[in-house]
Amino acid sequence: MGGQNARYASGRLWAKLAAAAVVAGIGLVTWTAPVGAADAGADKPVDFKKDIKPILDKSCVRCHREDPKNPRGPAAKLRLDDHAAAMKGGKSGVAIVPGKADESLLYKLLNGPVKNGDKEVAAMPKPRQRNEAFKPLPQDQIALIKKWIDQGAKWE
Repeated sequence: MGGQNARYASGRLWAKLAAAAVVAGIGLVTWTAPVGAADAGADKPVDFKKDIKPILDKSCVRCHREDPKNPRGPAAKLRLDDHAAAMKGGKSGVAIVPGKADESLLYKLLNGPVKNGDKEVAAMPKPRQRNEAFKPLPQDQIALIKKWIDQGAKWE
């Protein structure tokens, strides 16, 4: 019986040592990654269909699209379901300035309300219900839209 306990304790010791070696190996690989490896995704082009379109479809297109049931047309006369219409902009001006997210009304409004001339344009997306508080998009989605615009806002 004493031999079984010794073998059990020995097996547990080896399992702990193996786990520690794996953790150390992962740490070493991470620590010795080439400089700039963490930024490798920073240069990766944003894919409109895979990355941006789902965000627009979920959060923007509900209001900013052509709708035969709505004779007034899309909100703020801005369509985000069509490339040419989106690049044209709406009643508040140009929404997307390719290569310049900081000048793009779309990006600015995702971060909060914007003074445009003598009017203040409400932050987007607007709440679904009138009595709901504004809930911005998650920061990673806003950052992705910024990156997409800065990369030229390609609609492919």
